[in-house]
Amino acid sequence: MATEDARYRQTSQYQLWSFSPAQLAAMRETTNAAARARIAERLSYSQPPSAAASSTNTPDPSGSTPAPGPQLPEFLTPAEEAQLVAFFTSELLRAGDHAEMSDEIKATAAVFFRRFYVTNSIMTYPPQDMLIVALFFGCKAEGSFVSISEFGRTFGKEHPEEILAGEFLLCQGLRFALDVKHPFRALRGAIMELATLPDIDPARLGAAEARAREILRFSPLITDAYFHFTPSQIMLAALSLADRALAERFITKTFHYVAPPSAADNSSGPGTPVPDSGGGGGTPAPSKKSRSGEDNKAEVIGSQVRDKVLGAIEACRDMLSRELPERREHWTNKAVIKAQIAPLRKKLKACRDPDRWNLVELQRRRREQAARNVDSEDEDGGRSGKGSLDADAAVFGEPLGAAKRRKVEGGRDGKGGGGLGDPFGPPL
Repeated sequence: MATEDARYRQTSQYQLWSFSPAQLAAMRETTNAAARARIAERLSYSQPPSAAASSTNTPDPSGSTPAPGPQLPEFLTPAEEAQLVAFFTSELLRAGDHAEMSDEIKATAAVFFRRFYVTNSIMTYPPQDMLIVALFFGCKAEGSFVSISEFGRTFGKEHPEEILAGEFLLCQGLRFALDVKHPFRALRGAIMELATLPDIDPARLGAAEARAREILRFSPLITDAYFHFTPSQIMLAALSLADRALAERFITKTFHYVAPPSAADNSSGPGTPVPDSGGGGGTPAPSKKSRSGEDNKAEVIGSQVRDKVLGAIEACRDMLSRELPERREHWTNKAVIKAQIAPLRKKLKACRDPDRWNLVELQRRRREQAARNVDSEDEDGGRSGKGSLDADAAVFGEPLGAAKRRKVEGGRDGKGGGGLGDPFGPPL
């Protein structure tokens, strides 16, 4: 039977959205550079070259005329983009609290939002609109289907198009990977497992679970924990921050298995019974099949795996400790917003993409372009004497009934084929 780790490796969360810190940083650098190039090109067409045109009236000593060019704004850096994404993620969680959404919906929406802005720049698409889109799509991904009109009124959106315009765009950015694995159920299972131990105080367990759940509601969603660690590692890191001794006790209880000595370890040779401590005849050495099972079990929950697991949990614990739940007040503090966030939003307003910032207008233009493409294809097919059905027939074969239609038409023309014009067929 496949282990839990093997099953997780088959999920889209691991295969598409798990990265090392270096890989994630490189992706954000690439996204930022591509956005800067595209926005600079679009701004060069939309801005009048006023400053450059005035410089052409001044003669150049070399005799050449300088080429006019637009004045480009200062673009956001990848670090500044990451800071703004963290700020808007906190705003998303606040919006979810305002709408009284469940922990799973808010967490899914936050993960969607952060994934989207790995391969899309915050300078290209408006984060204040995309966070509402992520919340609405998070509701559907978690099986909570709400009315679009009612949802829009909750957030002051009068027209459903303001939310629906970014929905397919979000799906594309997510690479249509809509299943998100969270650590909430893992925490409940760990607490139930610890409750079976006789010397654990139930009140202590309850306090540790409450604190760990509070951490899971905020810390991994603001940081990059979902990109670097598995849900169980995130859960154990949160439990360690809540009660380190309980987390270590759980890890020791889980990774406790020690494989029995193999027959090869016996000096008596293979197949020789292993002597027991009672002086009896001994027990036979384990068979090759049972030995393989013992080795697999040791690889999964063996004590030698514990050190590797502890290393990953410590790294995740360090990441979560930078954004503890108490930091919620930091992201809503007016002084912090004025000193850190407001200058970045002002900078973002100057360097945003002029063609893609309005999601409703962007969707309208794309629909019109798609309609024009369909019309042009139909015109080309009619001009060449081949309709869309004939074009499809070149790929998929002729339409059903075409052979029968040829048979009927051939009989009516008197050219043979045994059509309906002559029930006995053509003359001999």
